[in-house]
Amino acid sequence: MKKSRTLILFHIAVWIVAILVAWFFSSDSFPGMRPSYVLFSTLVLSFWMLGSFYLFYLYLMPGILAGGNNLPFWLYAIIFILIIMPVAGIALLLMTQTSALNLSELLPLEGVLPYLGSVSVTLACSGLGALSRLLLRRYHTS
Repeated sequence: MKKSRTLILFHIAVWIVAILVAWFFSSDSFPGMRPSYVLFSTLVLSFWMLGSFYLFYLYLMPGILAGGNNLPFWLYAIIFILIIMPVAGIALLLMTQTSALNLSELLPLEGVLPYLGSVSVTLACSGLGALSRLLLRRYHTS
């Protein structure tokens, strides 16, 4: 019972931190900001960060912890971190009109910096998910 309470508190803390970090980055204003900008931006960034965290925490790390071939893990991790989540996150920001840039500004060379920023956010959240899974596994087996 104590372990399940610890897990619940851990996941509540993850959600609170993700929402607060997303709100912090969403509270910046840019010209033409709508009243619902902060809400939509916080929701999109929270979804993006929690999705990155939980994909590694629930899906990729249990596969690598089970043993066997690590090549699929690294292939999925690279595809996920470099392509899927950054593109999905930027697309969500563009669809909800909470991005400071529009699509024509993201496509040329200037769009590399927002892409690299999205890769770094995905990498940080994914790394935290993987690390959390490893630490919780160690804690629960001790």
